[in-house]
Amino acid sequence: MPNLFAYLAIFTWPIVTILMFRMMPLQKALVWSLIGGYLLLPTGTEIKFPMLPAIDKAMVTCVPALILCLLMAPAQPPTRDPLARTGRHVLVYLLAIVLVSPILTVVQNTAPVIDGRTYLPGLRLYDAFGLISQVLVSLIPFWLGLRYLNSREGHRIILKALALGGLAYTIPVLFEVRFSPQLHTWVYGFFPHSFAQHIRNGGFRPVVFLSHGLLVGIFLCISAIAAIALFREAKREGKSATKWLLSGLWLLAVLLMSKNFGAMSIAVGLAAAVLLLGRRPQVTLAVIVATVVILYPILRGAGWIPVNAAHDIVQSIDAERAASLKFRLDNEDALLARANEKPLAGWGSWGRNMIYDPATGQSISTVDGIWIILIGVFGWIGYIGRFGLLTAPILFFALRRSVTRPSFIPVGVIMVLCATLIDLLPNSGLENYVWLIAGAVAGYVLWQQAPTEDGVASGAVSGSSTAGPLPEPTRASWLMPDTGPTRQRSTREAEARRSRR
Repeated sequence: MPNLFAYLAIFTWPIVTILMFRMMPLQKALVWSLIGGYLLLPTGTEIKFPMLPAIDKAMVTCVPALILCLLMAPAQPPTRDPLARTGRHVLVYLLAIVLVSPILTVVQNTAPVIDGRTYLPGLRLYDAFGLISQVLVSLIPFWLGLRYLNSREGHRIILKALALGGLAYTIPVLFEVRFSPQLHTWVYGFFPHSFAQHIRNGGFRPVVFLSHGLLVGIFLCISAIAAIALFREAKREGKSATKWLLSGLWLLAVLLMSKNFGAMSIAVGLAAAVLLLGRRPQVTLAVIVATVVILYPILRGAGWIPVNAAHDIVQSIDAERAASLKFRLDNEDALLARANEKPLAGWGSWGRNMIYDPATGQSISTVDGIWIILIGVFGWIGYIGRFGLLTAPILFFALRRSVTRPSFIPVGVIMVLCATLIDLLPNSGLENYVWLIAGAVAGYVLWQQAPTEDGVASGAVSGSSTAGPLPEPTRASWLMPDTGPTRQRSTREAEARRSRR
């Protein structure tokens, strides 16, 4: 049961967001408000009204940021590149699929589920409105990244926020590794999950203020990858880079101590790729990951994913983790068979996608991977819509290579997104920051102007709000007055560039 301070933290976060937007440039305030709220606010603390999404840490971080960005940001037309226009049309279709899928799900599931002692009511139009409202809130971070973080500077801010946020989180993580996951209970009055699942190899898996230790693991994983990407970029720019390399190594060490085997495997593989490979091989690897992820249910159902070989490898390393993996795989097989009974639009909400014991009416299935949840609830339509939004930006990034040179920053964000996509196969951590990163990648390749010879986006004028990436800093006049010398200097720089052309 959450204590009073938990609800106080939820309802005061919009005030913290306003202060961030007052004190920081828009892009930094946007990124830090979402990531900071995710890391610090309590899990499982919400207030629910009928037909509306729950007021929880996800909503109070993204909705205030959306309102402030709409008030502050200037208009920014997208690039006219034909491939980018095609990509934007694809995004519109995917968004339409995501929004329509709950209606189709409800229409196909008006009859109740009756099996022995199990009775689950049929869905009503009321449920469709509730599901659509949840979808709209979950997609707000995607739109924020698409609209306001579609520049190299926006991507750099994302990587720095992930790296610095991960470094700050190592302190409570190490505390809980030593003394057990207690911070959420001490601060917010309750433990958000099963404590037994966080006892590992005679020690503890930290939780801090997230809902599960697995989420701590994947966040440390992407923080390490972000730090390594910043190291590569600092080396390219001839700047001091050692601090980022040491940060990445420290994050990997803490991740190892946090007892997250899956996240550690992802971190080692992708961090090595970011450290050793060039930009083009990294993009190729990202395309492979995106393709496998979007096709994973087909590959899994056809038996083309070597799950038995993976189990044998884990068995040779740790028998306890191998047993956990085997349990997950068996549940996935049973739930995939259940989902195939209604493959188009799924079974809907209220646990209708689960498997129950006819004699007792108790659920006998456990759901872990977000992919099997989406297929079971919304069918293939819902799965393609959501995972299409997460993977399509990577594919268009590979096709529109003219906007990727010569920096390692956009490629680093791509590799961070790949790490989260891989983690979504066994786990269900589709959080706000994942949508934010996917939206930022989509915006970079579908809104960003192609660079010219002097490295400036074509059609972009520094200080202008009519083209190119979002100017920095961007503040509303009612939050922070504009400075005349900065605007005059930006105008002189723009005139100098036009004279050179």
